[in-house]
Amino acid sequence: MEEIAHLSNAAASYGLIESMGAPADPISFPESRIFRCSRVQALVYDPNTLTERLLYNVVYRELVAQTKLPFRAYLIGRKLRKAIYGCVRLTSVLHLRDRDRMVWELTGQLVAVKIIDWNMLRQMRNKRMEDPIKEIECLQYISNYGDELHPNVVGSLEVLCDELYIYSFMPFCLGGELFTHVERDGRFTEPVARFWFHQILQGLYQLQRKGVCHRDLSLENLMVDERTNCLIIDMGMCVRVPYSSRDGSICDVSAGTLRRLIRPQGACGKPVYVSPEVLSNIEPFDGFAVDLWAAGVVLFIMLVGLPPWEFAHESDPRFNMICQGSLMSLLNQWRRAISPDAGDLLQKMFQKDARHRLSLIEVMDHKWVTSGNISPPPLNPIIRCEQN
Repeated sequence: MEEIAHLSNAAASYGLIESMGAPADPISFPESRIFRCSRVQALVYDPNTLTERLLYNVVYRELVAQTKLPFRAYLIGRKLRKAIYGCVRLTSVLHLRDRDRMVWELTGQLVAVKIIDWNMLRQMRNKRMEDPIKEIECLQYISNYGDELHPNVVGSLEVLCDELYIYSFMPFCLGGELFTHVERDGRFTEPVARFWFHQILQGLYQLQRKGVCHRDLSLENLMVDERTNCLIIDMGMCVRVPYSSRDGSICDVSAGTLRRLIRPQGACGKPVYVSPEVLSNIEPFDGFAVDLWAAGVVLFIMLVGLPPWEFAHESDPRFNMICQGSLMSLLNQWRRAISPDAGDLLQKMFQKDARHRLSLIEVMDHKWVTSGNISPPPLNPIIRCEQN
């Protein structure tokens, strides 16, 4: 029954959503679960060298019952990238080897941790669109607190904190950002682009099933793991979509009804990916439609190797040309040919009026998407690490 309701939302037209009632504000996520932790130096056993070493930056959850010990810890390693409120670091998972001596053992499993500075959070949280606490709430909500990790949407493994930092542990993606793969290759062949786009659509399907609008989908927010799965990451600007209950009040996706439009929440996201209605910040918007618009920009860059415009605004001549139906003419001018089916899909995703854009189901059923010509690329890890 739940899946039928979701399919109805994934296929619903803008007009039908508009008819469900007045636009509403996003609803709140369930409160996050953040547990106290200790960050210590500890003995760590390396099974490869059969040696023990005293290492710093071992983090584990504090348990209330003094008779219990945590079974898992994390050894925080090198910096992967900066984040607005801190940084993201590579982390090794440890298991407790010797209870009496408190010796931990390296497992070989790697995860990523986003370390959020409490002071920066207090100073900046209400001054920026990106909200790390809401990101944690969203990650825990969509992954059912680590029990249901989707292959195409990043989830939360565990969230810990001490007096200085919040530690949000997530799966580590060995392949780096999808953006760096496009940057390296110049642009993708259509079979390779189709391989990635299938996974992006599956990730969006999962977010829609949970009633979540990402609002910042981009090539930089798509990561590649060691199995060449593409994962949607960075939920700091996400919103939880309001739905209409059967009595007309506001509820969440669990009601099995159709969603509502969302009142303007401010322009956010990377400029090239932002839909015209979000950029104008005047009209209500459909949370699912704005993510599909961004997915169209992602597909365009994968196929063409260049962004379609700077801003989705009338002042941008390329935006006007594409939205007036001349996408293929523009690509001919650029000498960046794509197939007629690919052009047709992009043209239908880039409708300035959201009422005329394709729904997620229509995109998934499009001839270009359903073509059997798919080429999984060889995995060439691209990991950019920064100095401490």
